[in-house]
Amino acid sequence: MSDLLSIGMSGLLAYRRALDTVSHNIANANTAGYSRQRVELASRPGAGTGYGYLGTGVDLATVRRLGDDLVSARMQTDASAYGRLQTYHGYASRVDSLLSDADAGLSRPLQGFFDAANALSQDPSSTAARQTLIGAADTLAARMRDTQAQLDAMDGEIDTRMRATVDEINTLSQALADVNREIVQGYGNFGGQPPNDLLDRRDQLLQELSSRVGISTSAQADGSVNVYVGGGQALVLGSEATALGVAADRYNSGRLDIVHAGGSRITAQVEGGALGGLLDTRREVIDPARARLGRIAAGIVETVNAQHAQGFDANGQPGADLFAPLRGAAFAATTNGGSAQVDVGFGDPGALGDSDYELRYDGAAWTLTDLRSGGTVPLTGSGTPGDPLVGAGLELQVSGAASAGDRFLIRPTVSAAGGMNVALSDPSQVAAAASTASGDNGNALALAGLGNTGVFGGGTQSLLSAHTALVSGAGMRAQQAGMQLDAQAAVGNQTLAERESVSGVNLDEEAADLIRYQQAYQAAARVVQVADTIFQTLLQAAGR
Repeated sequence: MSDLLSIGMSGLLAYRRALDTVSHNIANANTAGYSRQRVELASRPGAGTGYGYLGTGVDLATVRRLGDDLVSARMQTDASAYGRLQTYHGYASRVDSLLSDADAGLSRPLQGFFDAANALSQDPSSTAARQTLIGAADTLAARMRDTQAQLDAMDGEIDTRMRATVDEINTLSQALADVNREIVQGYGNFGGQPPNDLLDRRDQLLQELSSRVGISTSAQADGSVNVYVGGGQALVLGSEATALGVAADRYNSGRLDIVHAGGSRITAQVEGGALGGLLDTRREVIDPARARLGRIAAGIVETVNAQHAQGFDANGQPGADLFAPLRGAAFAATTNGGSAQVDVGFGDPGALGDSDYELRYDGAAWTLTDLRSGGTVPLTGSGTPGDPLVGAGLELQVSGAASAGDRFLIRPTVSAAGGMNVALSDPSQVAAAASTASGDNGNALALAGLGNTGVFGGGTQSLLSAHTALVSGAGMRAQQAGMQLDAQAAVGNQTLAERESVSGVNLDEEAADLIRYQQAYQAAARVVQVADTIFQTLLQAAGR
């Protein structure tokens, strides 16, 4: 009788746990990241007798979480790629809108300046036409400054979001370390049985972390997962998390670097997720737009001032600067041992690019390196005011004493447009004439033609075509980012659907399992009832 009762009780216990599991699945059908669970039943070893082995009931072997580790890894990769593209596309679209907008863009003020010069050539002695040219120059300069300010604001916004994203990464990393600890304890407390809900929680945290930054993971024998970022820098090791941080770059140029434990800089190694998207946006969208805008501003100032100087104003005097000269920016490395400072001026617009440079002193000579290509830029001169270092369309003057190994970050055009201003206010000082002859309009005609005159790239690209390239480049980048974002969203949805087909809760299937296990439970209860009836019958027979 005890065998029959034991078998029935084993069934009651097993199917009760099965009903609990099905109920748990149904309750979490809409819980994000939840993986369907299933009981695994195992027959108890039979009891040997002289007439064979008799069954002894059923055991609940384990509660298994249905999932595919490869699909989970792909979901993390998808989340990282989507997080990067979502951030990148948002800023690329904003830059595109800023530069291409008919009312807020540069197209009208730029063309308007050359149109005003052309109108002046029609009536070079007109004070009103001269004033119109100064007004058009002022409108162009103001639009340059405004565009620069908006791009600078986006750059500052990126720094703010970098700080916030790093804080989110640190919070998620600590949560992962805590869950790792609980998972290891869970495996140890119950004979290696998997703590399924904690594993789901960890997968969800990894998914959220991947959307912030690209990561790689490594499963450990104790059930924990190690997480790495930035080309192998440990973010989570077991139950210990390492915080990331932000710090000023090596030149105190106003840019932020991502730093790992001990202060090591990993900015160049970070990729993927929202943080990678912010860094890529800064490198590929904001900085190039600012540099190319500044290059156009410098080209306008240098070519217009040079042409204006070749003419004569209404008083018969040679033309003065129409625009105030622009200066580039130079930042000394924080490790410099000398007192040298570098002033960045502009020389030949035809050689002017949109790169940043590193100027290094080896104790005897200066070397200029293009930070985009890594190539060395030929330099002439000694760096004095009378003999500046000349290269890449720049004129660099060094003051103070440099020590061997001193370095400077040269950013010639990134902020140049923000300094564009008109230098003339008196209409009589506009040099419309190419000679002192009355009614001469030669210089006004030359100024009007500068828009289509080759200026950049050794004379192969005009000011107007450089602006067109700036706008079209921003538009193409935004369009490509949008297409990539849509494609990545489709890939992510496919991967999610694949996960749901394996791990998602199907309420129809759970309802069927609920009925099946309920019937099995009722049958097991009937076995117990039969065992009790037989036992009572036996007692009654023995008592007679």
